[in-house]
Amino acid sequence: MSDKSDNTAGRSAPERTIVTPPSMKSKYWRHFGFWTIGGQIENKKNVVCKLCKRELPYNSNTANIRHLEKHHPLECSEIHGKEEGSETAGPSCPKQPRMTAFFQQTSAAALPGQRSEAITKSLVKFICKDMRPISIVEGDGFREFCSEMESRYKIPSRTTISKNIIKLYDTTRANVKQILHDCKDIALTTDGWTSLATDAYVTVTAHCITDSWELQDFVLQTKELRGSHTAENVAECISEILDDFNIRESVIAVTTDNALNYVNAVERYLNLINIPCVAHTINLAVRKGLNTGPIERTLTRLKSSAAHFNRSPTDKCLLEDKQKLLGLKNDNLINDCVTRWNSTYGMICRASEQQAAVAAVIFEKKLSHLELTTNEWMVVENIRETLKPFKTATAALSTDKYPTAPAVLPLQHILINQVKNFAASEIPVIKEMKNKIYSDLSLRYDKEERQSTFVLLNKTSFFDPRFHRLIHLSEQEKRQVQEEIQTEVIQRFVNETDLLNEHGSSENKEASRKTALSAMGDLFGDTYTCGQEETKNCEIQLMQEMACYRRHHSQQIAIHWNGGKNQA
Repeated sequence: MSDKSDNTAGRSAPERTIVTPPSMKSKYWRHFGFWTIGGQIENKKNVVCKLCKRELPYNSNTANIRHLEKHHPLECSEIHGKEEGSETAGPSCPKQPRMTAFFQQTSAAALPGQRSEAITKSLVKFICKDMRPISIVEGDGFREFCSEMESRYKIPSRTTISKNIIKLYDTTRANVKQILHDCKDIALTTDGWTSLATDAYVTVTAHCITDSWELQDFVLQTKELRGSHTAENVAECISEILDDFNIRESVIAVTTDNALNYVNAVERYLNLINIPCVAHTINLAVRKGLNTGPIERTLTRLKSSAAHFNRSPTDKCLLEDKQKLLGLKNDNLINDCVTRWNSTYGMICRASEQQAAVAAVIFEKKLSHLELTTNEWMVVENIRETLKPFKTATAALSTDKYPTAPAVLPLQHILINQVKNFAASEIPVIKEMKNKIYSDLSLRYDKEERQSTFVLLNKTSFFDPRFHRLIHLSEQEKRQVQEEIQTEVIQRFVNETDLLNEHGSSENKEASRKTALSAMGDLFGDTYTCGQEETKNCEIQLMQEMACYRRHHSQQIAIHWNGGKNQA
């Protein structure tokens, strides 16, 4: 045992040295290498400093430079001095240059301050209007674009942009408050929604007509709704927004969806007229009709077919080949959304258009579970024809240019008539669908339950030349609407006259009287020809104006339906 130990001790162990591989050409490697034993590198993952024998992870030359700069500044300065061609050592190791060092300014002239401020304002408006993230100002592509447009413009930092956005918000908010303060009557629309983080919010939008007869709408605020979504909490949230803009007394009506908590919040707690959204009302009625058993099963089959082709790349490509072969448009199948009935209508229309191509793929791939029978396709076509007027009505209501309140009751009347009568040849399932839609639509905007809403909507319909005949009302109801309008206008005239008697001069009295009596004349321009003479009885003058209004537009409608024959 002892002899063996003596023999092992007598052997010389291989020497462990630091060797720099010949392939490392950088001058910084003169102070670095790898541990080697007998000419073989022991570990290639770590590099060793020859000066302090410290092991460093072998990543790149940058790690070696940082080590020299921090722990061996003298040797680092010597290397730097030689690289610069100087006999004296430099102050420090060279650092990696920034990207901006490679770009040269195209012009030495500075951008005028006024021009720079104007560009910054436009940049802030761009971010706000298009809802872009503030970090866009740090993007390389955006900076290159701005440099190409105006090389002298220095893009502000995110902090500066944020401050300017706050200033723009404060200025805009003050302007909106002033506009709303000058408006006597304001309508609101409000709705609730939930973010992806499950935070609940209430958004309130104000709509008004300015003195120059311009329709304006402003999103006042999106406020977080904390706690349960009860009518009381919703009303409190809306009330805080109204108080913030000081417009509570000017609000005449609020449009919401048909959710009971929002309806009760407006009617019971805010004591305002609630007008249920007609588009949402149509959606609810149509959805009830589509929930008919056989129809629901047929639509489920169409949904499955659309989902299959949207998630199967192979069958989707095959469908495109069949579309090309049959001369059809290269359109994807549509899958509907539960909260938007018109997406179901779009799904039905697209499926009908692509029926031949889809059937060819189903037959070739043996996807029998997606195939519709002849009777089911007949149901689909009947649904399409039944819902076509509802699609037209929804498209007409989806506009921000004109108020849609005048069209609510006339549209309801038209749509009810569309589904009230059945053709003798209609299949039973379509009759059942129509019955469900009819029953639901008939209960909406009920005269007994929503008297104030019913009256307000009829007034707006009367003042719209398209609906002023009030075809959805009986003769007695028409007279009631006209009498209420006359009473309201006369009362407003009396109130304004009394106010002027207290505070105004005789000249202002005369101007105000003419303005009040001629309001409809200003609205209808040259068509206003009656009631211009001075009269002491404003009620008689108002009746003349309304009679002239009804007579003129009745003539215009007759000319329109006769194809312009009366003009000859």
